[in-house]
Amino acid sequence: MAQENKIWCGIDVAKDKLSVALDVKPECKVREIAQMDFVRDINGVRDMLDWCSTFGVRQQDLCILMESTGQYSRELLQWFQNNFPDIHVTMGNPRRIKHFIESCNLGNKTDKLDSMAIARMGTVQKPKKTHLPPVEYLQLQEMVRTRDELVTKMRSLEVSCSAMPDQASFAARTLQHVVKVMAAELKKLEDEILNFVQRMPEIWAIVKRMCTMPGIGVISACTILSELGPFSPKYTRSMFSAYTGLQPVKKQSGTSVDSVKLSKSGSVLLRKVLYLCSLHATRKIPSLASLYSRILMKGKKPLTARCACMRKMLLILRSMVLNQRNFDPKYV
Repeated sequence: MAQENKIWCGIDVAKDKLSVALDVKPECKVREIAQMDFVRDINGVRDMLDWCSTFGVRQQDLCILMESTGQYSRELLQWFQNNFPDIHVTMGNPRRIKHFIESCNLGNKTDKLDSMAIARMGTVQKPKKTHLPPVEYLQLQEMVRTRDELVTKMRSLEVSCSAMPDQASFAARTLQHVVKVMAAELKKLEDEILNFVQRMPEIWAIVKRMCTMPGIGVISACTILSELGPFSPKYTRSMFSAYTGLQPVKKQSGTSVDSVKLSKSGSVLLRKVLYLCSLHATRKIPSLASLYSRILMKGKKPLTARCACMRKMLLILRSMVLNQRNFDPKYV
């Protein structure tokens, strides 16, 4: 069956439930799309496919679109890829799905209606299939994201503790103890991240190569690599910029609105790490320092110049990994 003739299924993923809608009649209204709820486990997935088969839809003719909701949707995607590889499954951008649901003007907002709108979005837009990165990249991503959450919470507690007027009070001593315990756990987690990548020769080789760039440390390299996934030539420079949210987006309407801002899509953690790394790299890499100065001379804001340096750093890292070359300031 041709791609344009496939039947699209929309899934709203919750902790314990899958709200599933099957758009077998694209000419009908969104509210009239067939819908059913299932348990969110592998048996629930099988029950869902059996339900789809009652409409005469085979697995190879079925396409699934679901919203990216973190671990729940990722686990569901893994179930499909491991047990039903013939099915086309897409994890959609939450922001785009939200806007499409709003454009349907359904009035109420329920899991049932959301799944119907998601199914219709698949029928209309026919998004590309989602491929999860290798398991080791997902495990590394889980560790670096946990580390970032731990650092953020620890810094927040340190600020709260320092703001207390009496550092000898019971509350202050409690916070000090909690921060001390978190710092010890943070050290253990960072050691485990290092041991993990060293056990993976391919990943360790990439991390060491990335660390040859000034401003990039082991944890930073692991974070960038885990958020981007395996580097591949099929992912162009523009795709890298778009994924990190460093791609400029122009907004223009008549004569009253004319601005260019970053898209800020993709991983917030990736942009955060690139920003921190660029603070050091801009002082150590002449080409980045020159780029930063040129943009400031044009009257742009310092943050605009910083984001341009972040993007250039990302593209340099891409070139280093794909060409298997260490950093060389002569060629940047």
